[in-house]
Amino acid sequence: MKALKLSILAAVIVCGISTVKAQTADEIMEKHQKAIGSVEAWNNIKTVKMEGTMSIQGNDINITQTMALGKAMRTDLNAMGMNFYQIVTKTKGWMYMPGMEKVDTMKPEMLKAFQAQLELKGKELLSYKENGTKAEYLGKDTLNKVVCYKLKFTDKDGNESTSFFDATTYYLVRTESKVKQKDEEEQEVAIGYDNYKKMDEGVVMPMTITPMGNEINFKSIELNKPVDDKIFMPGDATTESGAAAK
Repeated sequence: MKALKLSILAAVIVCGISTVKAQTADEIMEKHQKAIGSVEAWNNIKTVKMEGTMSIQGNDINITQTMALGKAMRTDLNAMGMNFYQIVTKTKGWMYMPGMEKVDTMKPEMLKAFQAQLELKGKELLSYKENGTKAEYLGKDTLNKVVCYKLKFTDKDGNESTSFFDATTYYLVRTESKVKQKDEEEQEVAIGYDNYKKMDEGVVMPMTITPMGNEINFKSIELNKPVDDKIFMPGDATTESGAAAK
């Protein structure tokens, strides 16, 4: 009788194990997509303007980032009374820093890296298959006490990145990738995402982003507001905004 009970118990355990369905990359991505908004809602987003602050070595920096999705992106920063900006389009890129005599043209390697950001990260993940990117489930991990699903993405050019998704909310928590400048060693670039907020347009976006350990807190995110294309051309570097096209 005891042997029979043990054999039945063993059978139940084996059956229980066999019926536990492991998460797959596609299943995790489907749940992530449901969590951050429908594909239709994301496709309806054409422009984004985000305003926030960050602190570096005790200095507060005001940040304004304006995007015409898939076309161009401009980032303006103000620190200690000085203004500088960075502009990226599908064909060119410029940057201006205080002390520079003129606007500098981005080198091809840097431009390519920034052009990959012309789409919002959430939208990129929504269309990863259509972009020819493959996803692989690497198991679970824990970041800042948050249990996460860990996925590796490999794009059509062979570039790899790793993303971590909250196992409860399925929000993106962190991305890791390696960037190599010409004639330089690869550098790991990590970006954290937190404080998600649902927008009136039906999409969910992080209000806190931490690139390379520098936390940016956005006080406002405006979607689908009119954007003047002139701001995506470098202007007079001596002006406050540097936005007026010449």
